[in-house]
Amino acid sequence: MAASLGACSDDSAGGTDQMRVAVVSPAADARVALPFTVQIDSSVPLGDEASGLHHVHLYFDGNSDDYLIVESTTVQVAEAPAGAHTLHLSLRNANHSAAGAETEVPLTISGTGGTPPTSPAPTEPAPSPTGDGGYTY
Repeated sequence: MAASLGACSDDSAGGTDQMRVAVVSPAADARVALPFTVQIDSSVPLGDEASGLHHVHLYFDGNSDDYLIVESTTVQVAEAPAGAHTLHLSLRNANHSAAGAETEVPLTISGTGGTPPTSPAPTEPAPSPTGDGGYTY
């Protein structure tokens, strides 16, 4: 079952037009491992904000200032802290103002985000075992 909250607004014909955004997956209370995919259902087409289409802000735990812009119905989350969180979706107008539809789902994230760091390449030659690299053994 998808979680969804919507907002009504008047349209030009005097009726109401239901704005809606929902998390299709992961399901509420899911356990996910990084990276994981979020599938979104929206009552309006999503796309590049420069095109004038709506988009979604995805963020965690009510931290709406630290969001990922989603311009399609799927997005991969590659970085997030491990533990219990609330995933939030907020449907946005092209100018980033709230379009009036939001939703959230609780989930638990395992692991850590991002790619493990690699060792930097040495900038100097490593000392040789014979001691001829200028190092004292």
